[in-house]
Amino acid sequence: MGTKNDPAPHDAYAKAEPDEPLFTLLARDPQAPFLVSIWAKVRVGDIEAAFAVFGKMMSAVGPAYAIQPDTEKATEAMYCSSDMFAWQQANGKGRVHG
Repeated sequence: MGTKNDPAPHDAYAKAEPDEPLFTLLARDPQAPFLVSIWAKVRVGDIEAAFAVFGKMMSAVGPAYAIQPDTEKATEAMYCSSDMFAWQQANGKGRVHG
């Protein structure tokens, strides 16, 4: 949503709680643009479009990871995801507004 040199108005780093887990995606990651697009489409309620982007991502990058998985980074990400769920539970956050 910005860069190190030019943070965006919704800069997650600035808003993060001191103990809040973070997960960073860099533009060089082949999955990153797909995942950010999926996040945005879900956030605006366009679930069908989110599924379409997921399908495109799986077609574009899925086969390469099926052949050569990146288990070290994936394991770290799974721990991060688990930590995020635990943090949300402990802090009463993560609920969808509505």
